[in-house]
Parts: sequence; structure tokens; C-alpha cells
Amino acid sequence: MPNAWVPFFPLVIFVVVIPLVVWGSVVARRRTAENLQKLAGQLGLEFQPAAGWTQSPRVSGTLRGKPVEVFTYATGSGKTRKTWAAVSVRPAGNSGLTFALQKQGLGTKIFELFGAREITVGEPEFDAAWFIQTNQPDYLRPALLPEIREKLTAVRRAGARGKFECNGGLVKYAEEGSFSQAQRSERFVALADVVGDLAEVVEVAGTIEGPA
Repeated sequence: MPNAWVPFFPLVIFVVVIPLVVWGSVVARRRTAENLQKLAGQLGLEFQPAAGWTQSPRVSGTLRGKPVEVFTYATGSGKTRKTWAAVSVRPAGNSGLTFALQKQGLGTKIFELFGAREITVGEPEFDAAWFIQTNQPDYLRPALLPEIREKLTAVRRAGARGKFECNGGLVKYAEEGSFSQAQRSERFVALADVVGDLAEVVEVAGTIEGPA
């Protein structure tokens, strides 16, 4: 009889479901390590294995003379927990420039309703695709040169849906997900290049003297 199996449900979960979850986690960690090792080779950086089961592998080194890291991190807990894949570059000095570049969408429309202000660069297609905020609009607007805009458009077309930002002198790109997906790790080669460009924009801002 069907009801006769009810008492055994916890045992079934322990014997069948939990091993599958553990196996899936092991496979994901192995794929993450393999993908990051490949990414490290493509960028000329160093692969750092996970220090333990609760830690994640990462890639670090120097890109264009600046410290760079490719890593994952988590936010939230329980059902709200999310994993993020990120690349960061630290420019020399701290110009005080802050910015955020992200996809135009429902979320950015809500930001605007609550008073968030964006800047435009005067290129209709680009302005329609990107929501840009900064504390130095007169500098950032012309600093987003056509070649940088082209790279931003290219990574967006390649599937990047995260946010580029600079806060506290660190330039970072992050998107939801992990490096267990080969397509994402491959995309981060171009994303690291874009973050490097934006880091140079930050450095140049630090060399410009404001009004006396």
C-alpha cells in the first residue's frame, strides 16, 4: 500500500537525494577550478586553489600594471542566498570618482522614480542600453570613449548582464552565477579587459586638477 512507504521517506531522502546534492556540488567545484585555471592562463594570471571546502578558488595577479582578481562571493542566506562571479581591478591612487554602469530595465526605472539620476553620452543606442550614474558627470561623459563603449556593447551582446562599478577606488564587474559554467568564464576574458579600461579612466581622473 502507498501509505506504507511514508515512514521511509526520510531514509529515501538521506540515501538518494543527499548524495546527489553532494555529487552535484563536487562536480560544480571541479568545473569551477578547471574553468578558472583556463581563464588564468588566458589572462596571464595566477590560479589559486580553494583553501578548503567552504572556500572558492580564485585568480589573481597584475593586469596592465594593476592588481586584479577574479573570484566569486555570496550575498544573503537561505532562500535569498546568491552567488556572484566578479572581476576587480585596483587603479593607482584614488581619484574619488564613483560610477555604476548597468543594463536599462525595470529596476533602473524604479531607481529613477525614487530620484536616481543618470547621465547620457549622446549616442542614442548606447544611452538606451545603459543606465549610468556617477559623482563626476562632466568627466565621465567624455571619458567613455567610443572604443570603450564598443567594448561595453560587445560584452553585453555576448551575454554579460551584470554591473560595472567603482566605489572606494576599486573598479569591479559582477554578475549572478558561478564559474562552473564554461561560457561565463570565457566571457570574463573580455570583461577583464573592459574593467581594465575603466580602471584607467579612474586613474586619469586622479591626474586632473579641479577648479582652484
